[in-house]
Amino acid sequence: MRNKKPKFHKERPPDQRGVDITQRLFVAIPMPPHVQQHIGRLTGMLASHDWPVRWVGAESAHLTLHFLGDTEPERAELLRLALGSTVGKNSAFSLETSGFGVFPEPKQPRVLWVGLKGETENLRQLHMSVGKHLEQLDFDADTSRLFPHVTLGRVRDNPPPTLGAAVQRSFADPALNAASTETGGPFDVTEVQLIRTLLVRGGTTHEILARFRLGPVVTGEKSPSPTS
Repeated sequence: MRNKKPKFHKERPPDQRGVDITQRLFVAIPMPPHVQQHIGRLTGMLASHDWPVRWVGAESAHLTLHFLGDTEPERAELLRLALGSTVGKNSAFSLETSGFGVFPEPKQPRVLWVGLKGETENLRQLHMSVGKHLEQLDFDADTSRLFPHVTLGRVRDNPPPTLGAAVQRSFADPALNAASTETGGPFDVTEVQLIRTLLVRGGTTHEILARFRLGPVVTGEKSPSPTS
């Protein structure tokens, strides 16, 4: 009688929503729907070049204020409860998209982005105040000068050496540059979000853990508590 081979049991990955699983977090400003649609049009125009780039879905478009990385659940809850007071001390402001660029350098691009202009000093003040609060909570926060942008795509590994020049030629196109600002004018920034990144088949998705309202232009109004 033949010995039966032991059955292979495929090990399931841990439940990312488990109560004891670390959460990959960042703090960001969301883009309103009409700006998301605009960014979708821009990435569609750029994607026509067939560059080796992983394009960010328009529904995920955001301006990252602080990347926090893997965070224990209890510290994530602390953030959800604590950040509203700091965010609410900053007044709402407006931004608009403008121009394209890359990180870290034109010859070897790794990240393609569309820039943001407008009331950027208000944005930088928000970035700084949230960063200082994060440091008080023992998080590693980057409080250096913020460069306002929305990521459009990330270059895949081992791109051709000609990619940098090709990207720069495209970004120099007057029609494309004009398209970068066609959002109907400035948009209001009224909230900050605490966001969790989840791994899914073929990439990642985002889950909003909390929303924090910016304060009104009129001073003295109490900011609301964060909501899930």
